[in-house]
Amino acid sequence: MKKRSWTDIALLPFLLCVGFLRLLGKACGMTYIKISVVFNLWLQGAVLTLSGLAPAAVTVFKVAHGESVYWWAIVLLLAYAAVYVYGIIWMLRRYRLPFEDAFWRCVKDLQKLADGWHNTYQIVNLVIFVLLFLVLLGVNIGLTYYITQL
Repeated sequence: MKKRSWTDIALLPFLLCVGFLRLLGKACGMTYIKISVVFNLWLQGAVLTLSGLAPAAVTVFKVAHGESVYWWAIVLLLAYAAVYVYGIIWMLRRYRLPFEDAFWRCVKDLQKLADGWHNTYQIVNLVIFVLLFLVLLGVNIGLTYYITQL
């Protein structure tokens, strides 16, 4: 029996993601290309940006309500939020309309990363749009929760 590689193992989750986007696109009256741009780039980017702003927003709220917060914590959290704002602006400019151009530019970028990582497009896609997204979202939620408990 042939031993399975990471590429073989990653193919099923990748195909599940593609199937999900096709169904979502159909439900929204969009092509696969359009829903990929809207969901993977714009929606996920917006969710990450909002969650990345939340720690700073909670801290500013605490300060506005008279709670004592270290000045360096405020600076760090505002810088953290600024990274997300810069990231979404960069992403929206890089993957701007028309949809076809945004989609194929993203595919080209992912293929370039795959070459640099000595891996496949499918694995890079999963790492960025599933794993990295969930990790960053979890960090942002956890950080926001931690700050609310201080």
